[in-house]
Amino acid sequence: MDRRPLYAAVASIVGYSIGPVLVQVSDASAPVFAFWRGWLTILVTATGATALGRIKSRRRGRTVGLRIPAGATGTSPVESIRTGVFPLTARWREWWAPVVAGVLNGASTLAFIQAVKLTSVAGTSLLLLMNPVLIALWAIPLFGERPGIRFRLWTLVALVGAAMVIMGDSSGPGGDALGVALAVVSVVLLATQMVVTKVGRRTLNTVPMHIVMTVSGATFVTIFGLLTGHNFIEMTRTDVLCVLGVVALPATTSSLLMTWAVRWLPANVPPLIHLPIPFFAGALAWMVLDEVMTLHHLIGGAITLVGVAAALLSSSGRRLLHAGSVPGPPASPQ
Repeated sequence: MDRRPLYAAVASIVGYSIGPVLVQVSDASAPVFAFWRGWLTILVTATGATALGRIKSRRRGRTVGLRIPAGATGTSPVESIRTGVFPLTARWREWWAPVVAGVLNGASTLAFIQAVKLTSVAGTSLLLLMNPVLIALWAIPLFGERPGIRFRLWTLVALVGAAMVIMGDSSGPGGDALGVALAVVSVVLLATQMVVTKVGRRTLNTVPMHIVMTVSGATFVTIFGLLTGHNFIEMTRTDVLCVLGVVALPATTSSLLMTWAVRWLPANVPPLIHLPIPFFAGALAWMVLDEVMTLHHLIGGAITLVGVAAALLSSSGRRLLHAGSVPGPPASPQ
């Protein structure tokens, strides 16, 4: 198995861990922050794709006239992905996935940002530990897998751990029930988005998939912000710097790495790789924001981590990990 998609998924952890801390530092509301995050990400991605396209065109110009050895087709094991940045041969039905994934991402982002501001980076991020189990359950109808009894029992253990985190963030002096509810909604939407993204990557390349997703999500956030009467210009210098950091790291770099890698990884592997994110994000919040991880966070997070890991490493979990995978990527990433 080609390890590049695995390494790309691992590298994406860095940006995804820093993002929640930047959100907490900013005083901008969730719709305002998500608005600038979305449209600036589109600008950065489109600019980068155009620059790379010109570089590739110049390289192709230098190789004109070179003879291709007989029998060398230059194709990869994966024949179904369209070529080009925005391939005209792609059928309109193939674009439903990035559009739907973008709306899910926009809604998830709004819920996540508001949850972080109402509760804490640690509490909101720890609920992301439920992603592998949720995605595995989504994969049942999509890939026809039926997990065994051990997978179901360990899933129940993971749910108990998540419930402890929820109790810790929804009660007590610093608790907020609405924030916890928004965090749960965000996790469910994110898990659904990752499954839809994997379906779309069967036929679409990374850049068009990412751009259409981002446009769709930014449009959703813009409409939501306008309907709720938010002023998108109300931004301080700190807010701008935090948005730029989120655009550069999780929204662009990490998202592109994950969108590319998910094409060749089973649906359950990326969220399993991302299990350390809540602990990295919580540690950064502790160092930068002086946030305290409570006993509920530590015990509940540990129980959830054990439950998720045991579920995916059980015999039925291992079968799920191998479901839906395809041959490795071509020599040049698409």
